[in-house]
Amino acid sequence: MAAANGHSLFVEVQDLKTYFFLHEGTVKAVDGVSFNIYEGRSLGVIGESGCGKSVTAQSIMRIVPSPPGREVGGRITLYLKDDQQHQEVVDVLDLPASGAKMRGIRGKQIGMIFQEPMTSFSPLHTIGSQIMENILIHESGVSNKQARDRTIEMLSRVGIPRPKTLIDAYPHQFSGGMRQRAMIAMALVCGPRLLIGDEPTTALDVTIEAQILDLIKDLQAQFGMALMYISHDLAVVGEMADEIMVMYLGQVMEHSSTDEIFDNPLHPYTIALWRSIPTIEGKLERLVPISGALPSPYATIPGCPFFSRCERRIAGTCDGAPPPLKEVSPGHQVRCFLY
Repeated sequence: MAAANGHSLFVEVQDLKTYFFLHEGTVKAVDGVSFNIYEGRSLGVIGESGCGKSVTAQSIMRIVPSPPGREVGGRITLYLKDDQQHQEVVDVLDLPASGAKMRGIRGKQIGMIFQEPMTSFSPLHTIGSQIMENILIHESGVSNKQARDRTIEMLSRVGIPRPKTLIDAYPHQFSGGMRQRAMIAMALVCGPRLLIGDEPTTALDVTIEAQILDLIKDLQAQFGMALMYISHDLAVVGEMADEIMVMYLGQVMEHSSTDEIFDNPLHPYTIALWRSIPTIEGKLERLVPISGALPSPYATIPGCPFFSRCERRIAGTCDGAPPPLKEVSPGHQVRCFLY
């Protein structure tokens, strides 16, 4: 099993393809994506809405809505360990999505913070009962009292005030920030080796967002888990991730360490994202939006998917054939004919 800088490999995604088969046509939401996630390390995934970030995470969890969605190609390999540190190598695409093995991986090995916790929690059950259910499903021999005590402890660790009382509250009785903290508690209560955050702070104000981001970083350091952080905000991902993967229309446009992406962005799309970030340093300048709009998800694009919006496009080259993902320097990959 490969390792990077002493960190064990946990997730290996190779040429993943996840398509949605609709009446209007086929949407290639994820189209040949490859990356690794290592224990104790953070991968940031960034791109505009509709670029395939969330579907990539859903594919790892095997929760892509089916029909119409389906993983049609590639491999997703998990290097699992049990409580005795025995290793098991599993290709999750070989497992039934609703089977016992996959259900055992979700929550226990991989936890996920969803974008909108109000739609993720059941409104009919208390916050505490839903977190306790996660413990009782994944860990045998745990009593209801033990599960309740662990839930109270986890609610306290994520900053919920009066957890002994609020464990019996319903989701609508929590504020947005508190619901998000409760979602983090549910994702972490079984001690997963990977935490996936799917734009977990999008619906929050900036003060609560900063608190949630600090909380996730503290808990990651405390538990030593891997983190996959999905966002459309390059500045936030820069705070959270050791490496960044930039996606556009289901493909990886650029992938490198966070420092390299910030200091030396290569792909015109990455550079355009960078120009759209406000800064408080230097001369105050008007932000430059990315020109044009995302192509139709049903369109068949013969060349680079960013061609129609690219300021540096080469007619006859960029629109003739899809560019390969090329390593231009150690650890820095870019999908562009300019390189």
